[in-house]
Amino acid sequence: MAVVPVPARAQVPVTEAAPDAETRARSHFDRSLELYRAGRYDEALEQLQRAAELDPNGKDLFFNLSLVHEKLGELPHAIRALERFRELETDPKERERARIIIERLRGAEQAGLAARRAPVPCAPVANPAPTQAPRPKPRLSPVQVGAASIAVASLVVGTVFGLKALADDVSDEPTSDSLSVEQLRARSRRAEREALVADVAFALGLSSTATFVSLWLLTPPAPSAASGAGFTLRGYF
Repeated sequence: MAVVPVPARAQVPVTEAAPDAETRARSHFDRSLELYRAGRYDEALEQLQRAAELDPNGKDLFFNLSLVHEKLGELPHAIRALERFRELETDPKERERARIIIERLRGAEQAGLAARRAPVPCAPVANPAPTQAPRPKPRLSPVQVGAASIAVASLVVGTVFGLKALADDVSDEPTSDSLSVEQLRARSRRAEREALVADVAFALGLSSTATFVSLWLLTPPAPSAASGAGFTLRGYF
């Protein structure tokens, strides 16, 4: 009896299930955050747009899209993204915040259009000397304020008690019928106490002044408005 060979069953390659839309949207968002922090705003915008396509109800994605569009100077797109965010947002405070930002962006957009439409003067204008932006002053911390207050108060107290000590000094004052030895001794002891208080107050004032100056020199300047506010993307999910 002839044996008929049975063909081997074809091997079907096993593939992993494709990630769902939410996982892919998160992946694009994470990548956009990395690109944004690296200053690659165009690429960050592309990744955010892909995430929003996968998750059209992700309200924070549209908030982030408005930030990046504004960073790139694309105000109409930033406004549309914020309007979509307001449609999805249920928190009244967040909706009001977004409305205020939209009004600001619309004002900036109108100002830009007016500037572009303004006539350009044809008369030659001499090149003005370059001006340097004023260096922003460091912000005073609570420690600096406290050190300055202690320094001022200590110097005032030291000055008052120093003057009192000079007034009560009896080193060259002789006794008389109206001024006994005991009175001179009492004034001398009082002058010594006042001089001691003045010395301590002056020392504390000088120490506080040195602390204030050191903190002032070591405190970095506040970021200038022209350098950008350092936008931070909102968390997703």
